[in-house]
Amino acid sequence: MNELERIEAQAVRDAVVLAGGRGEMAGGAMCVHLPAVPMVELNRAIVLGGSVDVDAIAGWFGGPHTIATHDDPLGRELESLGYTRGRTWMKFERDEAPARPAATDARIEETLDGDLFASLLGRWDELGRIVGAPGWRCFLGRVDGEAAACGALYSDGSSAWLGVAFTREEHRGRGLQSALLATRIEAARTGGATLMAAETGAELPGEPSSSYRNLLRAGFRESFLRENWSSPA
Repeated sequence: MNELERIEAQAVRDAVVLAGGRGEMAGGAMCVHLPAVPMVELNRAIVLGGSVDVDAIAGWFGGPHTIATHDDPLGRELESLGYTRGRTWMKFERDEAPARPAATDARIEETLDGDLFASLLGRWDELGRIVGAPGWRCFLGRVDGEAAACGALYSDGSSAWLGVAFTREEHRGRGLQSALLATRIEAARTGGATLMAAETGAELPGEPSSSYRNLLRAGFRESFLRENWSSPA
């Protein structure tokens, strides 16, 4: 089992269950479903097992679903079954090297205010339930005292996952996410993590990604591409 995928799948399952959704292993994948938050990140199957039963995954969802995998033979099987390829993601990994300091005028702080954290993510209050939950640490970036950005860290022993990040549009370009990455990396290191995982959309020609660049600057390296396959029905 790929550890980068396992720690992400465990974090996502935990977040979905805390938010009132379903999450469990089925057909060799971690399947998560949170209808209240219609984001593909929280409604998909993350393939973890060496043997994958596509019918079991489809049966678990009982309707349209997405299967995320970096296994090429499985991708070909899914294509033959009528699944369509969606946005490709890049999986990143990092060791426990110290974080690179980020230049910003923002103040970064840890928070236990789930409502405030969720307010930065939009209208989905359910996601605020990860704040203060076991394994989770959540952080805010403040500009002139106003909460402007957020990011979360999930740790499990020597592995950690960094995700649930967002910056309000009017505050973008001020180094908030770079600072939040550095803070979460240091928090993970302090907690004993030696492997850290993160992901974002793969680079597309003519479409630069600040998230992609931020991860590279923070010491993450590209690990592998992962495809998202949407079911035919």
